Amino acid sequence: MTTNGKIRVLGWLSAFGVATGLMFTATATAAEGIGLARETFVDASRPTKASPPFAGSPDRRLDTWIWYPADAGGALPMPDAAPLAGGPRPLIVYSHGTYGQPDNATHFLFDLVRHGYIVAAPAFPLTSSVSHANLPAADVSDAGSQPGDVSFLIDTLLAHPRFGPMIDADRIGATGISLGGITTYYASFGYPTLDPRIKASAPIAPGDPPVAALGFGLGFEGTVPAPVSTPALLLVADADIFSASTGGPGPAYERLLAPKYQVLIRNAPHVWFGDRDDVPADDLNPDCIWFEENTGARPPLCAKRRPLIEPARQKEIVRYALRAFFDAYLKRDAGALARIGSVDDTFEEVVLRRKVALPE
Repeated sequence: MTTNGKIRVLGWLSAFGVATGLMFTATATAAEGIGLARETFVDASRPTKASPPFAGSPDRRLDTWIWYPADAGGALPMPDAAPLAGGPRPLIVYSHGTYGQPDNATHFLFDLVRHGYIVAAPAFPLTSSVSHANLPAADVSDAGSQPGDVSFLIDTLLAHPRFGPMIDADRIGATGISLGGITTYYASFGYPTLDPRIKASAPIAPGDPPVAALGFGLGFEGTVPAPVSTPALLLVADADIFSASTGGPGPAYERLLAPKYQVLIRNAPHVWFGDRDDVPADDLNPDCIWFEENTGARPPLCAKRRPLIEPARQKEIVRYALRAFFDAYLKRDAGALARIGSVDDTFEEVVLRRKVALPE
């Protein structure tokens, strides 16, 4: 970086209230390959409640997918490939949504891995379509147990003989979509559910988590917002029918302390945050197809039609914002901090809200 470049970066940091005494570095070169490990972890200290036809269990089993930078080529992950030299690396825990699965957002998970992150994604026992409980639909009342699953997974990976040495315990982040965004929110910003080891958190399309928790009986009774200053990125959309039915994105952003960012994507639906990219005819919101498939009915909001963003464009924005945010706050990358702070200049479809405060 040139001297003038350093001056411009430091000026940007000062202008937006970031302490210039912090150490920032350049972004690492992208990795060529992705390794994949499939592990089953069992938390013997907490039960899984009965949810017919599942009889319940005295423990909680997490079948977990772990992706990591690998010394291998190819577009697809290679099972048990040798890890790329270097590290330790930041860890991101990904939480899937209602009746989802660990690999339903690979467009941004793989992007993170290729840029130096380890990603761990569990199949939650009662809300995943691929969990061992084999439920015909998600039992969302168990979501209140999922922040504990996130913490247990962090515990387990840090102590793991293979993955522990690969992970930097001081650089742990979390993200998730929909019900996974709510899980991420409570794992980062709820009391007593938060895990202080999470140093950067990016809930995606969570609506207003307290409203969703009360309205849908998610099992978060007694959990309240915690006054913590963990860096936050809320990735939201103004054509998200799920969010519109759960309080919208504004209250969650207002409740959080700085540093915080809200990246709102115009004309974007809920389901395109992940890998899904189906485009219904006649400007029908694809969220409506999800509701019809899973509940047998469409919400009243589905009667409204509007032109939507292209699915690939929405995913491009998601990848850009997530990586810039995590690079800024887990890698201390000054360029990334500038990118997340000006994402609305990069993408005309984005409305950015931000508040970055000086430390006291």
